Amino acid sequence: MWKIKGIAASAGIAIGPIVHMQEAVHDFCRLVDASQAPAEKERFYAAQQAAEKELEILQERTAINMGEQQAEVFAAHKLMVTDPSFVEVVLNHIDNHQASAEAAVEDAANEIAAMFAGLDSEYMQERASDIKDIGKRLVRILQGGTAEVNYTGVLAAQDLLPSDTAALDLNCVSGFITALGGKTSHSSILARAAGIPAVVGVGSALEKLNNGDHVIVDGHVGEVLVNPEEDILNDYRLRIKKEQERAALLASVGHLPSETLDGHHIELACNIGTPGDMEKVIAAGAEGVGLFRTEFLFLDKTSVPTEEEQVESYKAVLAAMPDKKIVIRTLDAGGDKQLPFIGGLPEANPALGLRAIRLCMVYQDVFKTQLRALLRASVAGNLHIMFPMIATVDELLSAKALLKKAAEELTQEGIPYKSDVAVGIMVEVPAAAAIADILAEEVDFFSIGTNDLVQYTMAADRMNEHVAYLSDYFQPPVVRLIGNVAKAAQKAGKWVGMCGEMAGDPLATPLLVGLGLTELSMNGRAVPVVKHRIRQLDIQKTQKWADDILSLRTASDIKKRLEEIALQFEI
Repeated sequence: MWKIKGIAASAGIAIGPIVHMQEAVHDFCRLVDASQAPAEKERFYAAQQAAEKELEILQERTAINMGEQQAEVFAAHKLMVTDPSFVEVVLNHIDNHQASAEAAVEDAANEIAAMFAGLDSEYMQERASDIKDIGKRLVRILQGGTAEVNYTGVLAAQDLLPSDTAALDLNCVSGFITALGGKTSHSSILARAAGIPAVVGVGSALEKLNNGDHVIVDGHVGEVLVNPEEDILNDYRLRIKKEQERAALLASVGHLPSETLDGHHIELACNIGTPGDMEKVIAAGAEGVGLFRTEFLFLDKTSVPTEEEQVESYKAVLAAMPDKKIVIRTLDAGGDKQLPFIGGLPEANPALGLRAIRLCMVYQDVFKTQLRALLRASVAGNLHIMFPMIATVDELLSAKALLKKAAEELTQEGIPYKSDVAVGIMVEVPAAAAIADILAEEVDFFSIGTNDLVQYTMAADRMNEHVAYLSDYFQPPVVRLIGNVAKAAQKAGKWVGMCGEMAGDPLATPLLVGLGLTELSMNGRAVPVVKHRIRQLDIQKTQKWADDILSLRTASDIKKRLEEIALQFEI
């Protein structure tokens, strides 16, 4: 037996034979006679139409199986397939290089992908994979290939593009292993959404795996055990059985109250990306929405969504749980999420540039339209408006002033809205955590976004594998900032929640409850896990644990202490 170490991308254990994903065979003719150019263009146009139909089917299937948010990538791909700039490059290769349709598509995709990969923006760099994916799809269609692929076992691949994963029968694939990728790559997100154990970022070690090798994929710790001995296999089979028993237990607590042993209620909510996700929120036994990302309305659109379009989307979410708290975050664009109707602004460091509330205060007409839509939708439920990326009191006051102006306009126009809508901020910038006591005077609530808070506190890009050891929400400075925000909120009598990845980690639950957080928002799969942990806690004990943990010096010390605490519980 030997081991491969990678990144733990999706928790769980899978046992099975390795099956390598087959790469497409590029055996097409690259050059054609100039007289064939019109025919090659027709072939390309036909492939475009076929690709659009495939993508529509994939979008619908993915929305049903994985959720609306996972399906959005295929909506973006549909736009890219017919993008005039992409089409122009393809036709140029056919006309000027005597290229076949296949060669023209492949060369065009590679050229545009290389251009995107060379940009500073992380969002634009990610578009390189999308362009390659589109090129791969079109070439396959031109060659007469089918989109359906059947793999059974543990799938090994360099990377898993959206088109790869959407074509898989996830009932037959027991685990993923990829050479590339990180915790936020498409393959990792898909694996977590599907509940499939995955280890990514194993690098060149993937080449040492042979088809048929028997492996154990441990998605909890990021390890692959290759051709293990029978006693080790038996140990892991027992662990799988315990995980299945655990899943059954969690299913039974899904709709029980989220209360500690001594009767303290901790609200559990879900993070969503589209109104279509509300069914999963209800099914998970969540008590509301702690983060509704409104970007889906704005990204991949060539014009600003109208006020009416926005009102209908916000109302749909609020009306699905009219008596429950629904936290809707205002537009968090810029940085790695560029708006097509604004265009990418040249910035040396987009992550530290014009994004979220900063972008909204520059494009106030776009922002005020959203605020009007939110206020109009408030009549449908219990709306909480949340501003992202707040770093200063001035930013918060400016945003609140624009909200007030939007309300005044609606009053003058005789349009109904709720006048008592709660207003809060995401705490994701260390500056906000440092002045939480001041900001608490101006808001109704805080919600801590740990993904960005970790990135900015540790000065470590969460997508950069070289500094992955720093991108850890158990780092002492991050934990102390969370404690500082909770303390400031408690003193001001305001509620404080969390909507980052940490909120859905049951290992962190005793710490977060002990620090004083009263709301945790996560993906639907994590709700029963965290709820079960909460129902095993005692508030006084958690407060003592939190005080002890705040004195620890390293992330490994904090995790070790939390693991010791976890041993006290059933699962």
